[in-house]
Amino acid sequence: MLDPAVVDQLRSILGSDAVMTDDVTCQYFSTDLSFEPAAVASVVIRPLTTESLAAAAAFCHANSLPLVPRGGGMSYTRGYVPTHESSVLVDLRSLNRILEINEQDMFVRVECGCTWSELYEALKAKGLRTPYYGPLSGLYATIGGTLSQNSLFHGSGIHHTAAESCLGLRVVLADGRVLQTGSGAHRHSNGFYRHFGPDLTGLFTADTGAMGIKAEATLRLIRYPQHTLCASYGFERLEDMLLAQTEIAREGVASECYGFDPYYNAGFEDKGFTLKEGLSVLAEVARSGKSLVSGMKNALKMATQGKKVLSQVNYSLHIATDGPTEEAVASQLMIAEQRVLQHGGAPIGNAIPLAFRSQPFGGVRTILLGSKGEVWIPVHGFFPLSRAVEAAQTTERFFAEQRELMEQYNIKYSYLTCFSGAEFVIEPSLYWFDELGQFRLDLIEPEFREAWKDIPADPATREVALKLREGLRDLFYQLGACHLQLGKYYPYQQSIGNAPMAELLAGVKRVVDPQGLMNPGALGLE
Repeated sequence: MLDPAVVDQLRSILGSDAVMTDDVTCQYFSTDLSFEPAAVASVVIRPLTTESLAAAAAFCHANSLPLVPRGGGMSYTRGYVPTHESSVLVDLRSLNRILEINEQDMFVRVECGCTWSELYEALKAKGLRTPYYGPLSGLYATIGGTLSQNSLFHGSGIHHTAAESCLGLRVVLADGRVLQTGSGAHRHSNGFYRHFGPDLTGLFTADTGAMGIKAEATLRLIRYPQHTLCASYGFERLEDMLLAQTEIAREGVASECYGFDPYYNAGFEDKGFTLKEGLSVLAEVARSGKSLVSGMKNALKMATQGKKVLSQVNYSLHIATDGPTEEAVASQLMIAEQRVLQHGGAPIGNAIPLAFRSQPFGGVRTILLGSKGEVWIPVHGFFPLSRAVEAAQTTERFFAEQRELMEQYNIKYSYLTCFSGAEFVIEPSLYWFDELGQFRLDLIEPEFREAWKDIPADPATREVALKLREGLRDLFYQLGACHLQLGKYYPYQQSIGNAPMAELLAGVKRVVDPQGLMNPGALGLE
């Protein structure tokens, strides 16, 4: 509990409505999706401007109060879960203005509390887009939170992760100083260029808020794609799907390319996505009669003949290609399809990628919970493409070894596979019935909230599930996995095998945060 005089000072800086100290609010904002609480912040602040945020940071620094930034709250690695009861938690969602859309120099400046959904709609109205344009949770996930955690999905197949779309940042340091990175720091220029000398922007991306609080971001822009094609394919064997997927990654033709296992497939059908409905979009393209896509007629023939694949899919692969013309996207999809057919895949209905593209940030429930209201918690690993099959087979063996225990506690699993440029990602997820809690309930539609709000807590199953998750995390560490969303969960410090790098990281932390008050524990730094 903070001294009331300290709270009064924060109210004088930020305004009374921007400072909250009641137990319910503090508990709510100090809890992420990990089911692994640490401490509860003593106060939650909600600054309206960068200047007021900086003033609050300076005050907290002078009074040795830990400062913890929070975006949309979608972390499952304790990214913003405080480690000290005296913490001041910063809810950044009121810093949500789009400051500049520079159509000539192709960048956008935006406050970091803006959601990806809000930014996407504003840019789309002008025929523009950021290269990476958000996670599936982008209805809630903020620009700053995503850059802090780093993320992949929409656009990542060819444009890589969120951090790589960032040109510059305006960061509030622990002592209240405001730092600008990139060419926006040039006395006579704007934010068009990231590498204004050494890449200082990179110090503040993927840092989980350990180095400072991101107040504004400058992001690259591209033209909104004029044409998109989506296709889905079924595979009997996991290895075949992964071989096709990694070859597509090397070709550099797919904006998104993600694979699901049988449990994911069944779950999506329960949620209203039917893998069996309609023919693949390839059929429509082939019927158009364009000479460039005549080679797709074999795919159409396969779609009509491959009934067993359509009716009973083991593994499914979903692809979206973008381009300025129909011919361009059809050509890209042809290249991807050739790789699919070489490894035994067959076209199926493309409802899933079409749904994701038509509403890229809709249906957060479908990724946040199981189809019957089960808790969902993932773990993931980033691997070189050459180790994709090994990583997936190791994951399969892990679950096979744990099958008896998981059946005893009715814990299910699934996994998503995808790539970001030439980086392969596997994300296993665990599901079990447990109390959802107010935060999860607030993120889903009212009818599901009502149906699932009384699912009882099951701490015994939760303990087993979280231990299984730790086992997967540790297994991936042994396989050499890198990670997004490092937070306070993944063994980042343990993973660093180069002493000068570890020393440099600790030294940077001391420069920007000499008292260790900025999100203590993030990246394993104190």
